[in-house]
Amino acid sequence: MRWPTLPFPERSDGARSPEMWVDEAIWGHRLYDEQTPWLAFLEFLNVLYAEDVEGRAFQEPDGYNKLRYHPKKSLHMRHILFNNPRMPAFLREVPDDEARWSCWEQFMRETAVGLSDDRDFSYVRPRFQSFEDFARVVQLLRSTAIEGDSNKRWSSKFVFPYGPAALYEDLTVRPNSVTNDRRFFGRVGELVYLMMCRSGKGEELLAHLRPLVLNDQTPWNRLVRALTSDARETPASRPGGYLPYERRPEFEDFARDWLALFECQMPGYDVIPHLVDTLGLHVVLYKLRCAHMWGSTGSHVQLVLEIIAPSRTPVRDLAVETYLTNNLASREAIEAYIRETVELSEEWQAALSSTDPYGDALTVLRHKVRWPPQRPDGDVDYSGPHSPDSLLNSADGLRSTALRRHTQHVGNVHAIYTRKVGLASRRGTRRYRYAPNDHILRSLVFAIVPRRMEFQHFLAALYERYGFIIGHRQATTYIEQGQADQKAFEDNALRLEMRLASLGLLRRLSDACAYVHNPYTIEGRR
Repeated sequence: MRWPTLPFPERSDGARSPEMWVDEAIWGHRLYDEQTPWLAFLEFLNVLYAEDVEGRAFQEPDGYNKLRYHPKKSLHMRHILFNNPRMPAFLREVPDDEARWSCWEQFMRETAVGLSDDRDFSYVRPRFQSFEDFARVVQLLRSTAIEGDSNKRWSSKFVFPYGPAALYEDLTVRPNSVTNDRRFFGRVGELVYLMMCRSGKGEELLAHLRPLVLNDQTPWNRLVRALTSDARETPASRPGGYLPYERRPEFEDFARDWLALFECQMPGYDVIPHLVDTLGLHVVLYKLRCAHMWGSTGSHVQLVLEIIAPSRTPVRDLAVETYLTNNLASREAIEAYIRETVELSEEWQAALSSTDPYGDALTVLRHKVRWPPQRPDGDVDYSGPHSPDSLLNSADGLRSTALRRHTQHVGNVHAIYTRKVGLASRRGTRRYRYAPNDHILRSLVFAIVPRRMEFQHFLAALYERYGFIIGHRQATTYIEQGQADQKAFEDNALRLEMRLASLGLLRRLSDACAYVHNPYTIEGRR
Protein backbone atom coordinates (compact mmCIF):
# COMPACT_ATOMS: atom_id res chain seq x y z
CA MET A 1 0.00 0.00 0.00
CA ARG A 2 1.31 3.45 -0.95
CA TRP A 3 0.66 5.84 1.92
CA PRO A 4 0.04 9.48 0.88
CA THR A 5 2.59 12.06 1.98
CA LEU A 6 2.13 15.48 3.52
CA PRO A 7 3.18 18.71 1.75
CA PHE A 8 6.76 19.94 1.88
CA PRO A 9 7.37 22.16 4.91
CA GLU A 10 7.75 25.87 4.30
CA ARG A 11 10.37 27.99 6.03
CA SER A 12 9.46 31.43 7.31
CA ASP A 13 11.27 33.01 4.36
CA GLY A 14 9.22 30.95 1.92
CA ALA A 15 12.11 28.71 0.85
CA ARG A 16 12.13 24.96 1.21
CA SER A 17 14.96 23.20 3.02
CA PRO A 18 17.10 21.22 2.46
CA GLU A 19 18.19 21.83 -1.12
CA MET A 20 17.43 18.30 -2.36
CA TRP A 21 14.16 16.67 -1.34
CA VAL A 22 14.49 12.93 -2.06
CA ASP A 23 15.47 11.16 1.17
CA GLU A 24 13.18 13.55 3.00
CA ALA A 25 10.18 12.81 0.81
CA ILE A 26 10.45 9.09 1.59
CA TRP A 27 11.53 9.04 5.26
CA GLY A 28 11.29 12.60 6.54
CA HIS A 29 13.69 15.32 7.66
CA ARG A 30 15.61 13.59 8.91
CA LEU A 31 17.00 10.17 9.68
CA TYR A 32 20.66 10.57 10.63
CA ASP A 33 23.24 7.88 11.21
CA GLU A 34 25.50 9.77 13.66
CA GLN A 35 22.61 10.13 16.10
CA THR A 36 22.51 6.87 18.04
CA PRO A 37 19.25 5.47 19.49
CA TRP A 38 20.24 6.78 22.94
CA LEU A 39 20.77 10.30 21.59
CA ALA A 40 17.52 10.09 19.63
CA PHE A 41 15.75 9.20 22.88
CA LEU A 42 17.30 12.20 24.63
CA GLU A 43 16.27 14.50 21.79
CA PHE A 44 12.76 13.07 21.97
CA LEU A 45 12.64 13.86 25.70
CA ASN A 46 13.82 17.42 25.05
CA VAL A 47 10.95 17.97 22.62
CA LEU A 48 8.45 16.29 24.93
CA TYR A 49 9.45 18.34 27.96
CA ALA A 50 9.41 21.63 26.05
CA GLU A 51 5.96 20.86 24.63
CA ASP A 52 4.63 19.62 27.95
CA VAL A 53 5.62 22.91 29.58
CA GLU A 54 3.53 24.64 26.90
CA GLY A 55 0.59 22.33 27.59
CA ARG A 56 0.58 20.61 24.20
CA ALA A 57 2.52 17.37 24.71
CA PHE A 58 1.88 14.85 21.92
CA GLN A 59 -0.33 17.31 20.07
CA GLU A 60 0.11 19.20 16.82
CA PRO A 61 -2.30 22.08 17.40
CA ASP A 62 -0.87 24.24 14.61
CA GLY A 63 -1.12 21.48 11.99
CA TYR A 64 1.16 18.75 10.72
CA ASN A 65 4.90 19.47 10.68
CA LYS A 66 4.52 22.87 12.34
CA LEU A 67 6.42 21.86 15.47
CA ARG A 68 8.54 24.52 17.17
CA TYR A 69 9.95 23.95 20.63
CA HIS A 70 12.35 25.56 23.13
CA PRO A 71 15.11 23.23 24.37
CA LYS A 72 17.35 24.25 27.27
CA LYS A 73 21.11 24.86 27.21
CA SER A 74 22.03 24.35 30.89
CA LEU A 75 25.62 25.45 30.24
CA HIS A 76 26.66 25.97 33.88
CA MET A 77 25.72 22.42 34.82
CA ARG A 78 27.38 20.99 31.70
CA HIS A 79 30.61 22.83 32.43
CA ILE A 80 30.60 21.34 35.93
CA LEU A 81 29.98 17.79 34.72
CA PHE A 82 31.97 17.58 31.51
CA ASN A 83 34.36 20.54 31.30
CA ASN A 84 35.80 20.50 34.78
CA PRO A 85 39.20 18.76 34.56
CA ARG A 86 40.85 20.39 37.60
CA MET A 87 38.36 19.28 40.25
CA PRO A 88 40.26 16.07 41.23
CA ALA A 89 43.51 18.06 41.47
CA PHE A 90 41.95 20.65 43.79
CA LEU A 91 40.55 17.86 45.95
CA ARG A 92 43.92 16.13 46.10
CA GLU A 93 46.33 19.07 46.33
CA VAL A 94 44.46 21.72 48.32
CA PRO A 95 43.97 20.64 51.97
CA ASP A 96 41.54 23.31 53.15
CA ASP A 97 37.85 23.11 52.13
CA GLU A 98 37.43 26.87 51.80
CA ALA A 99 40.54 27.09 49.63
CA ARG A 100 39.29 24.27 47.43
CA TRP A 101 36.07 26.14 46.73
CA SER A 102 37.92 29.37 46.03
CA CYS A 103 40.45 27.77 43.67
CA TRP A 104 37.74 25.91 41.81
CA GLU A 105 35.46 28.93 41.42
CA GLN A 106 38.35 31.03 40.12
CA PHE A 107 39.35 28.31 37.65
CA MET A 108 35.78 28.06 36.32
CA ARG A 109 35.50 31.84 35.95
CA GLU A 110 38.69 31.87 33.90
CA THR A 111 38.00 28.87 31.66
CA ALA A 112 34.23 28.54 31.18
CA VAL A 113 33.15 29.53 27.66
CA GLY A 114 29.82 30.41 26.10
CA LEU A 115 28.46 32.10 29.24
CA SER A 116 29.07 35.74 28.27
CA ASP A 117 29.46 37.66 31.54
CA ASP A 118 27.75 35.06 33.71
CA ARG A 119 30.73 32.95 34.81
CA ASP A 120 29.83 32.87 38.47
CA PHE A 121 29.77 29.30 39.83
CA SER A 122 29.59 30.31 43.49
CA TYR A 123 25.90 29.31 43.58
CA VAL A 124 27.01 25.68 43.99
CA ARG A 125 28.82 26.10 47.35
CA PRO A 126 25.77 26.60 49.63
CA ARG A 127 24.16 23.44 48.22
CA PHE A 128 26.83 21.06 49.51
CA GLN A 129 28.31 20.49 52.96
CA SER A 130 31.84 20.21 51.59
CA PHE A 131 33.83 20.37 48.39
CA GLU A 132 34.45 16.65 48.71
CA ASP A 133 30.69 15.95 48.72
CA PHE A 134 30.35 18.15 45.66
CA ALA A 135 33.15 16.27 43.86
CA ARG A 136 31.55 12.92 44.69
CA VAL A 137 28.19 13.99 43.25
CA VAL A 138 29.89 15.19 40.06
CA GLN A 139 31.76 11.91 39.74
CA LEU A 140 28.59 9.91 40.31
CA LEU A 141 26.64 11.78 37.64
CA ARG A 142 29.54 11.55 35.22
CA SER A 143 29.66 7.79 35.73
CA THR A 144 26.03 7.48 34.61
CA ALA A 145 26.40 9.72 31.55
CA ILE A 146 25.00 8.45 28.27
CA GLU A 147 27.80 6.97 26.16
CA GLY A 148 30.15 8.39 28.76
CA ASP A 149 33.22 6.65 27.34
CA SER A 150 32.91 8.41 23.98
CA ASN A 151 35.41 11.02 22.83
CA LYS A 152 32.72 13.57 22.01
CA ARG A 153 33.39 17.17 22.94
CA TRP A 154 32.10 18.25 26.35
CA SER A 155 29.14 20.17 24.88
CA SER A 156 27.90 16.96 23.21
CA LYS A 157 27.89 14.83 26.36
CA PHE A 158 24.71 14.06 28.23
CA VAL A 159 23.75 13.05 31.73
CA PHE A 160 21.29 10.18 32.19
CA PRO A 161 17.69 11.48 31.80
CA TYR A 162 16.78 11.58 35.49
CA GLY A 163 14.32 14.42 34.96
CA PRO A 164 13.84 17.90 33.49
CA ALA A 165 17.14 19.20 34.95
CA ALA A 166 19.00 16.56 32.91
CA LEU A 167 17.46 17.55 29.57
CA TYR A 168 19.29 19.95 27.25
CA GLU A 169 20.23 20.21 23.59
CA ASP A 170 23.43 19.41 21.72
CA LEU A 171 25.55 22.52 21.25
CA THR A 172 28.66 23.89 19.60
CA VAL A 173 30.24 26.22 22.16
CA ARG A 174 32.88 28.75 21.18
CA PRO A 175 34.28 31.65 23.23
CA ASN A 176 31.93 34.16 21.62
CA SER A 177 29.04 32.01 20.39
CA VAL A 178 26.75 29.14 21.32
CA THR A 179 24.86 27.43 18.50
CA ASN A 180 22.77 24.29 18.32
CA ASP A 181 24.37 21.37 16.51
CA ARG A 182 22.61 18.85 14.31
CA ARG A 183 25.38 16.25 14.37
CA PHE A 184 24.33 14.28 17.45
CA PHE A 185 20.82 15.69 17.76
CA GLY A 186 20.10 15.18 14.08
CA ARG A 187 16.27 15.26 14.32
CA VAL A 188 15.62 11.52 14.69
CA GLY A 189 14.22 12.30 18.14
CA GLU A 190 11.93 14.91 16.63
CA LEU A 191 10.63 12.32 14.16
CA VAL A 192 10.04 9.88 17.03
CA TYR A 193 8.08 12.58 18.85
CA LEU A 194 5.93 13.19 15.76
CA MET A 195 5.36 9.45 15.36
CA MET A 196 4.05 9.31 18.92
CA CYS A 197 1.86 12.35 18.27
CA ARG A 198 0.28 10.51 15.34
CA SER A 199 0.05 7.11 17.04
CA GLY A 200 -3.25 7.95 18.73
CA LYS A 201 -1.74 6.92 22.08
CA GLY A 202 -0.16 10.18 23.22
CA GLU A 203 -2.22 10.61 26.41
CA GLU A 204 -1.46 7.05 27.55
CA LEU A 205 2.26 7.53 26.91
CA LEU A 206 2.29 10.86 28.74
CA ALA A 207 0.74 9.27 31.81
CA HIS A 208 3.80 7.01 32.06
CA LEU A 209 6.50 9.45 30.92
CA ARG A 210 5.55 12.30 33.25
CA PRO A 211 6.35 10.54 36.55
CA LEU A 212 9.41 8.83 35.06
CA VAL A 213 11.36 11.57 33.27
CA LEU A 214 9.35 14.81 33.55
CA ASN A 215 9.00 14.91 37.34
CA ASP A 216 11.06 17.76 38.82
CA GLN A 217 10.85 16.41 42.39
CA THR A 218 12.51 13.01 42.11
CA PRO A 219 15.67 12.58 44.23
CA TRP A 220 17.92 12.06 41.21
CA ASN A 221 16.56 15.09 39.40
CA ARG A 222 17.11 17.23 42.52
CA LEU A 223 20.70 16.01 42.56
CA VAL A 224 21.22 17.21 38.98
CA ARG A 225 19.36 20.43 39.73
CA ALA A 226 21.84 21.17 42.54
CA LEU A 227 24.46 21.75 39.82
CA THR A 228 22.19 23.99 37.75
CA SER A 229 22.37 27.77 37.88
CA ASP A 230 19.38 29.76 39.11
CA ALA A 231 19.96 32.32 36.35
CA ARG A 232 16.91 32.52 34.15
CA GLU A 233 17.46 30.98 30.74
CA THR A 234 15.66 32.12 27.62
CA PRO A 235 15.71 29.11 25.27
CA ALA A 236 15.80 29.74 21.55
CA SER A 237 12.96 28.43 19.41
CA ARG A 238 13.83 25.38 17.29
CA PRO A 239 11.87 24.25 14.23
CA GLY A 240 10.91 20.59 14.41
CA GLY A 241 11.40 17.83 11.88
CA TYR A 242 9.23 16.81 8.96
CA LEU A 243 7.43 13.44 9.07
CA PRO A 244 5.92 12.68 5.64
CA TYR A 245 2.98 10.56 6.76
CA GLU A 246 -0.14 11.52 8.64
CA ARG A 247 -0.77 7.90 9.62
CA ARG A 248 1.17 4.66 9.36
CA PRO A 249 0.68 1.40 11.30
CA GLU A 250 4.33 1.62 12.43
CA PHE A 251 3.49 4.62 14.60
CA GLU A 252 0.82 2.75 16.55
CA ASP A 253 2.98 -0.39 16.81
CA PHE A 254 5.84 1.70 18.18
CA ALA A 255 3.65 3.35 20.82
CA ARG A 256 2.09 -0.01 21.72
CA ASP A 257 5.53 -1.48 22.45
CA TRP A 258 6.44 1.45 24.70
CA LEU A 259 3.14 1.14 26.57
CA ALA A 260 3.75 -2.57 27.06
CA LEU A 261 7.18 -1.83 28.52
CA PHE A 262 5.73 0.78 30.87
CA GLU A 263 3.06 -1.64 32.01
CA CYS A 264 5.77 -4.05 33.15
CA GLN A 265 6.28 -1.57 36.01
CA MET A 266 10.03 -2.08 36.22
CA PRO A 267 11.68 -0.42 39.22
CA GLY A 268 13.25 3.02 38.91
CA TYR A 269 14.70 3.86 35.55
CA ASP A 270 15.18 0.22 34.46
CA VAL A 271 12.65 0.58 31.65
CA ILE A 272 14.62 3.30 29.84
CA PRO A 273 17.25 1.06 28.15
CA HIS A 274 14.41 -1.09 26.83
CA LEU A 275 12.63 2.01 25.49
CA VAL A 276 15.86 2.89 23.69
CA ASP A 277 16.15 -0.62 22.22
CA THR A 278 12.63 -0.52 20.85
CA LEU A 279 13.16 3.02 19.56
CA GLY A 280 16.14 1.86 17.51
CA LEU A 281 14.24 -1.20 16.30
CA HIS A 282 11.19 0.77 15.19
CA VAL A 283 13.28 3.41 13.42
CA VAL A 284 14.87 0.55 11.45
CA LEU A 285 11.50 -1.01 10.64
CA TYR A 286 10.09 2.37 9.59
CA LYS A 287 13.05 2.91 7.28
CA LEU A 288 12.77 -0.58 5.76
CA ARG A 289 9.00 -0.50 5.31
CA CYS A 290 9.06 2.93 3.68
CA ALA A 291 11.84 1.69 1.40
CA HIS A 292 9.80 -1.37 0.44
CA MET A 293 6.76 0.80 -0.17
CA TRP A 294 8.67 2.81 -2.79
CA GLY A 295 11.23 0.41 -4.15
CA SER A 296 9.62 -2.98 -3.91
CA THR A 297 6.23 -4.58 -4.26
CA GLY A 298 5.30 -3.53 -0.77
CA SER A 299 5.89 -7.06 0.48
CA HIS A 300 6.32 -7.86 4.18
CA VAL A 301 9.76 -6.84 5.43
CA GLN A 302 11.57 -9.97 6.58
CA LEU A 303 14.62 -10.39 8.79
CA VAL A 304 16.01 -13.88 9.28
CA LEU A 305 17.50 -13.98 12.77
CA GLU A 306 20.27 -16.42 13.54
CA ILE A 307 20.39 -17.49 17.16
CA ILE A 308 24.16 -17.83 17.15
CA ALA A 309 25.32 -21.36 16.43
CA PRO A 310 28.84 -22.76 17.03
CA SER A 311 29.36 -23.27 13.29
CA ARG A 312 28.01 -22.09 9.98
CA THR A 313 24.40 -23.04 9.20
CA PRO A 314 21.93 -22.32 6.38
CA VAL A 315 20.12 -19.97 8.77
CA ARG A 316 23.32 -17.96 9.18
CA ASP A 317 23.64 -17.63 5.41
CA LEU A 318 20.04 -16.42 5.16
CA ALA A 319 20.57 -13.99 8.06
CA VAL A 320 23.51 -12.52 6.15
CA GLU A 321 21.51 -12.41 2.91
CA THR A 322 18.46 -10.67 4.37
CA TYR A 323 20.71 -8.21 6.21
CA LEU A 324 22.46 -7.25 2.96
CA THR A 325 19.17 -7.13 1.04
CA ASN A 326 17.58 -4.83 3.61
CA ASN A 327 20.72 -2.72 3.73
CA LEU A 328 20.35 -2.02 0.00
CA ALA A 329 16.58 -1.52 0.04
CA SER A 330 16.80 2.22 0.63
CA ARG A 331 19.00 2.70 -2.46
CA GLU A 332 16.35 0.94 -4.52
CA ALA A 333 13.75 3.25 -3.00
CA ILE A 334 15.74 6.31 -4.13
CA GLU A 335 15.89 4.95 -7.67
CA ALA A 336 12.18 4.15 -7.66
CA TYR A 337 11.21 7.53 -6.22
CA ILE A 338 13.13 9.41 -8.92
CA ARG A 339 11.70 7.19 -11.63
CA GLU A 340 8.11 7.55 -10.46
CA THR A 341 8.17 11.18 -9.29
CA VAL A 342 10.24 12.61 -12.14
CA GLU A 343 10.83 10.35 -15.16
CA LEU A 344 7.32 8.96 -15.47
CA SER A 345 5.52 12.19 -14.53
CA GLU A 346 3.40 14.06 -17.05
CA GLU A 347 5.42 17.23 -16.39
CA TRP A 348 8.69 15.54 -17.32
CA GLN A 349 7.27 14.00 -20.48
CA ALA A 350 5.90 17.40 -21.48
CA ALA A 351 9.31 18.99 -20.88
CA LEU A 352 10.98 16.46 -23.18
CA SER A 353 8.77 17.50 -26.09
CA SER A 354 8.79 21.24 -25.42
CA THR A 355 10.70 23.92 -27.33
CA ASP A 356 13.13 24.30 -24.38
CA PRO A 357 13.66 20.76 -23.04
CA TYR A 358 16.57 21.62 -20.76
CA GLY A 359 15.00 24.74 -19.25
CA ASP A 360 11.64 23.06 -18.71
CA ALA A 361 13.34 19.96 -17.27
CA LEU A 362 15.15 22.19 -14.77
CA THR A 363 11.83 23.69 -13.78
CA VAL A 364 10.32 20.24 -13.23
CA LEU A 365 13.25 19.13 -11.07
CA ARG A 366 13.13 22.27 -8.97
CA HIS A 367 9.42 21.74 -8.41
CA LYS A 368 9.55 17.99 -7.78
CA VAL A 369 12.75 17.47 -5.78
CA ARG A 370 14.18 20.95 -5.12
CA TRP A 371 17.27 20.24 -7.21
CA PRO A 372 19.64 21.57 -8.57
CA PRO A 373 20.22 24.00 -5.68
CA GLN A 374 20.00 27.70 -6.47
CA ARG A 375 22.99 29.99 -6.09
CA PRO A 376 22.72 33.43 -4.47
CA ASP A 377 22.69 34.98 -7.97
CA GLY A 378 19.56 32.99 -8.84
CA ASP A 379 21.25 30.54 -11.21
CA VAL A 380 21.32 26.79 -10.51
CA ASP A 381 24.36 24.97 -9.18
CA TYR A 382 24.74 22.41 -11.96
CA SER A 383 27.77 22.03 -14.24
CA GLY A 384 26.86 18.95 -16.27
CA PRO A 385 25.67 18.73 -19.90
CA HIS A 386 22.60 20.80 -20.68
CA SER A 387 20.11 18.11 -21.61
CA PRO A 388 17.22 16.45 -19.76
CA ASP A 389 18.89 13.03 -19.88
CA SER A 390 22.11 14.43 -18.41
CA LEU A 391 20.17 16.19 -15.69
CA LEU A 392 18.95 12.76 -14.61
CA ASN A 393 21.69 10.31 -15.53
CA SER A 394 25.09 12.01 -15.81
CA ALA A 395 27.74 11.76 -13.10
CA ASP A 396 26.57 15.19 -11.85
CA GLY A 397 22.91 14.42 -12.46
CA LEU A 398 20.05 13.93 -10.03
CA ARG A 399 20.27 10.15 -9.72
CA SER A 400 24.01 10.02 -8.95
CA THR A 401 23.86 13.04 -6.66
CA ALA A 402 20.88 11.66 -4.74
CA LEU A 403 22.55 8.26 -4.27
CA ARG A 404 25.84 9.82 -3.12
CA ARG A 405 23.97 12.01 -0.66
CA HIS A 406 21.93 9.03 0.55
CA THR A 407 24.99 6.91 1.31
CA GLN A 408 26.48 9.65 3.51
CA HIS A 409 23.90 9.39 6.28
CA VAL A 410 20.39 7.99 5.68
CA GLY A 411 21.71 4.92 3.90
CA ASN A 412 23.72 3.96 7.00
CA VAL A 413 20.86 4.07 9.50
CA HIS A 414 19.86 0.41 9.08
CA ALA A 415 23.40 -0.89 9.60
CA ILE A 416 24.27 1.36 12.53
CA TYR A 417 20.98 1.14 14.41
CA THR A 418 20.72 -2.67 14.18
CA ARG A 419 24.22 -2.91 15.68
CA LYS A 420 23.59 -0.31 18.36
CA VAL A 421 20.48 -2.07 19.70
CA GLY A 422 22.06 -5.52 19.50
CA LEU A 423 20.04 -6.88 16.59
CA ALA A 424 23.00 -7.34 14.21
CA SER A 425 26.42 -8.85 14.87
CA ARG A 426 29.38 -10.40 13.12
CA ARG A 427 30.31 -12.59 16.05
CA GLY A 428 31.99 -15.72 14.74
CA THR A 429 32.02 -14.40 11.16
CA ARG A 430 33.50 -11.61 9.06
CA ARG A 431 30.10 -10.36 7.89
CA TYR A 432 27.26 -8.71 9.73
CA ARG A 433 23.96 -10.52 9.95
CA TYR A 434 20.86 -10.44 12.12
CA ALA A 435 21.89 -12.14 15.39
CA PRO A 436 20.19 -10.68 18.49
CA ASN A 437 22.03 -10.26 21.77
CA ASP A 438 20.57 -10.91 25.21
CA HIS A 439 19.50 -7.32 25.87
CA ILE A 440 17.36 -6.97 22.77
CA LEU A 441 15.84 -10.40 23.46
CA ARG A 442 14.80 -9.20 26.91
CA SER A 443 13.29 -6.05 25.41
CA LEU A 444 11.32 -8.12 22.90
CA VAL A 445 9.96 -10.43 25.59
CA PHE A 446 8.93 -7.50 27.81
CA ALA A 447 7.23 -5.77 24.86
CA ILE A 448 5.38 -8.80 23.50
CA VAL A 449 4.58 -11.16 26.36
CA PRO A 450 1.75 -9.95 28.62
CA ARG A 451 2.36 -12.58 31.29
CA ARG A 452 3.27 -15.79 29.57
CA MET A 453 3.03 -17.01 25.99
CA GLU A 454 3.48 -20.43 24.41
CA PHE A 455 6.85 -20.51 22.65
CA GLN A 456 5.50 -21.10 19.13
CA HIS A 457 3.01 -18.27 19.60
CA PHE A 458 5.91 -16.07 20.66
CA LEU A 459 7.76 -16.87 17.42
CA ALA A 460 4.60 -16.10 15.45
CA ALA A 461 4.20 -12.76 17.28
CA LEU A 462 7.81 -11.80 16.47
CA TYR A 463 7.09 -12.46 12.81
CA GLU A 464 3.77 -10.64 12.68
CA ARG A 465 4.99 -7.58 14.55
CA TYR A 466 8.57 -7.20 13.32
CA GLY A 467 9.05 -9.60 10.39
CA PHE A 468 11.52 -11.73 12.39
CA ILE A 469 11.98 -15.27 11.07
CA ILE A 470 13.41 -17.71 13.61
CA GLY A 471 11.44 -20.96 13.48
CA HIS A 472 10.39 -23.23 10.62
CA ARG A 473 6.74 -22.14 10.56
CA GLN A 474 7.71 -18.59 9.60
CA ALA A 475 10.42 -19.78 7.17
CA THR A 476 8.08 -21.66 4.83
CA THR A 477 9.14 -19.68 1.75
CA TYR A 478 12.84 -20.36 2.28
CA ILE A 479 12.21 -24.04 2.97
CA GLU A 480 10.00 -24.50 -0.10
CA GLN A 481 12.61 -22.77 -2.26
CA GLY A 482 15.29 -25.13 -0.99
CA GLN A 483 17.40 -22.42 0.62
CA ALA A 484 17.30 -24.25 3.95
CA ASP A 485 15.68 -27.35 5.36
CA GLN A 486 13.12 -27.46 8.13
CA LYS A 487 15.56 -28.91 10.63
CA ALA A 488 17.92 -25.91 10.31
CA PHE A 489 15.16 -23.56 11.45
CA GLU A 490 13.95 -25.99 14.12
CA ASP A 491 17.47 -26.04 15.55
CA ASN A 492 17.56 -22.24 15.36
CA ALA A 493 14.33 -22.03 17.36
CA LEU A 494 15.70 -24.56 19.86
CA ARG A 495 18.76 -22.37 20.42
CA LEU A 496 16.46 -19.42 21.12
CA GLU A 497 14.52 -21.54 23.58
CA MET A 498 17.74 -22.42 25.40
CA ARG A 499 18.87 -18.76 25.39
CA LEU A 500 15.58 -17.56 26.87
CA ALA A 501 15.69 -20.30 29.50
CA SER A 502 19.22 -19.23 30.50
CA LEU A 503 17.93 -15.66 30.87
CA GLY A 504 15.09 -16.81 33.11
CA LEU A 505 12.50 -15.94 30.47
CA LEU A 506 11.27 -19.42 29.49
CA ARG A 507 9.98 -22.46 31.32
CA ARG A 508 9.43 -25.88 29.79
CA LEU A 509 6.49 -27.64 31.40
CA SER A 510 6.79 -30.81 29.34
CA ASP A 511 8.45 -32.09 26.18
CA ALA A 512 5.69 -30.51 24.11
CA CYS A 513 4.99 -27.38 26.12
CA ALA A 514 7.33 -24.41 26.65
CA TYR A 515 6.23 -20.96 27.76
CA VAL A 516 7.97 -17.62 27.46
CA HIS A 517 7.16 -15.59 30.57
CA ASN A 518 7.51 -11.97 31.56
CA PRO A 519 8.88 -11.79 35.12
CA TYR A 520 7.67 -8.22 35.63
CA THR A 521 3.96 -8.85 35.08
CA ILE A 522 1.30 -10.56 37.15
CA GLU A 523 -1.87 -12.37 36.18
CA GLY A 524 -4.57 -10.13 34.78
CA ARG A 525 -2.54 -6.93 34.49
CA ARG A 526 -2.29 -6.96 30.70
